[in-house]
Parts: sequence; structure tokens; C-alpha cells
Amino acid sequence: MILVTGFTGNTGSLVLEKLSKIIDMKEVVGVSRLPVHMNTYDIELFVGDLDNTNTLNELFDKYPIKSIIHIANIRYSSSLLAKANEYEVDKVILIHTTGVYSKFRSYSSLYEKIENEILNNTYSNTNYIILRPTMIYGNHRDHNMHKLIKFINRSPVFPVFGKGSTLMQPIHVEDLANTIVTAYQSRNLYNEDFDLSGGSVVTYKEVITTIKENLGKNTKLVYIPITLAVFGANILKKIMPRPLISVEQVKRLQEDKAYSNKKAKELLNYNPRTFNEGIIQEINLLKEKGIIR
Repeated sequence: MILVTGFTGNTGSLVLEKLSKIIDMKEVVGVSRLPVHMNTYDIELFVGDLDNTNTLNELFDKYPIKSIIHIANIRYSSSLLAKANEYEVDKVILIHTTGVYSKFRSYSSLYEKIENEILNNTYSNTNYIILRPTMIYGNHRDHNMHKLIKFINRSPVFPVFGKGSTLMQPIHVEDLANTIVTAYQSRNLYNEDFDLSGGSVVTYKEVITTIKENLGKNTKLVYIPITLAVFGANILKKIMPRPLISVEQVKRLQEDKAYSNKKAKELLNYNPRTFNEGIIQEINLLKEKGIIR
């Protein structure tokens, strides 16, 4: 059987859709902390907390798991991989993040520790593939471009912190899902790791400009110095329980987030769409769903 974590999320639901075209979905078990009331693909459902050792033991004792696609939190990667090694699981696909490279992200040190533990360990009874996507976008369920598109669609002005010259390389969620399935199907990759970036390197300003042009908006960009933006974010943190933007987010917007995907292209046949193509598809989807007009 194939164990899939995070199957109710944006990436996970697309992975299930693609798996349904190539395998019998009764061979898939999805694990979630809470009961799932909609089981579109009629997979096996297991309710449990991956933080709990008893849950992991029960899960692996109950099902003859031969492959794992771990899309849920990176914090569970080490324990899942150790359990996979114990139960001689054939393959483990771990979805991590290029956020591990960030200088500012709150959890980057934890992510780095987890990855170093995996990469420097020996798993004699299993095989892992780590996939690190960049910022994920592509539909109404993403947490990034979806909100940006809605904001630009309704606002006559848009604040740009700094010069907007930092580099980005967002990955379309469908390209990510396709690559996860490709990694699952691969037969000649052993203990490999890949950075998965999108098909275009763009500046933050180009991202905003591309969105507003494809929306047909004449949104004015207002440039805010970084020191002022950080000051404002600190004020918001003190007066709002859920501020619109954090200091860390402001600082991360000044950090380049473009990474080579050459290895993935060579070994996983990775062929990501350009940002312009992907953002047009997302804008059209949001219009179809009535989220924007």
C-alpha cells in the first residue's frame, strides 16, 4: 500500500487525483489528525497524530505499507523515515521546502537540522527522495499568489517593500504534483534530493506587474523603504492579534528565492511551466470560480 500524508491539502489532493489515473486507489491509505468526511477517491482512511509513537506503530502494523508520500509537515520526516526503515518500506518521498535555505525563516534552523539528520544517516532497509519546492501557487487553494491576485484586483495601489528587485521562482502546484508522482514511479533513484523551482526566474516587481497586466488593472506601485516597512510591521504586531504582514515576511521579501532545477530536469524529467503561463491559468481559474471579476 501507499501511505499519503497531507492528502487533504492543496498539493495532496492533486497527488491523489494523479495517482487515481495509474493505480487502484484502494491501495492508498491517507492519514489525518481529524476524521475526513469527504473521501473522493475511496482511499483507506486512518485517523491519528504522526507525533504519537503509538499512532505510528498502529499505522504500520495495520497496513502493509510499501511506499510513502509525505506531504504533511517536515517535522514528521525523520520519524516516518525511521519507521519506514524499520518496516522495510521500499520508497519514501519527502516533500520539504527551499525555505530550509532562508536566513530569516523562523523554522529554517529546525528544517536544516531535520534534513542534515536524514542526509547524514544511513537507511539500509528503505530509500528516500527529498523534493524541495519553492513558493507554491496555481489555484484558489494556494496561500500565496491567490491572495496577491485578489489584493491587486481590488486595490488601486500596491505597496512594494524595497526596490522589488529580489528574485523569485514560484512553482505551479500541478507541476509539483506531477513531479511527486514521477518520483514515486521512479525505479533508479536512491537517496536523492532535488530543489523544485518554477520555469521562470522573476523579480518581485515583475510578479506584481505580470499579475496586474493580466488582470487588466492600472494598479500604482508605491515603494516603501525597508526600514520603514520593518518599523510598520513591528507596530502592527503590537496592535493587531493577526497582523497583515510580519517583520520576518518583510525581510524575506528582500531575500532571493531562485534555485537551480537542473538536477530535477535531468533525473525526474521535470518541465515546469513559465510564471506567465501559470499566473494566467490561476487568474482564469479564480474568475471561473467567481472569486475575482
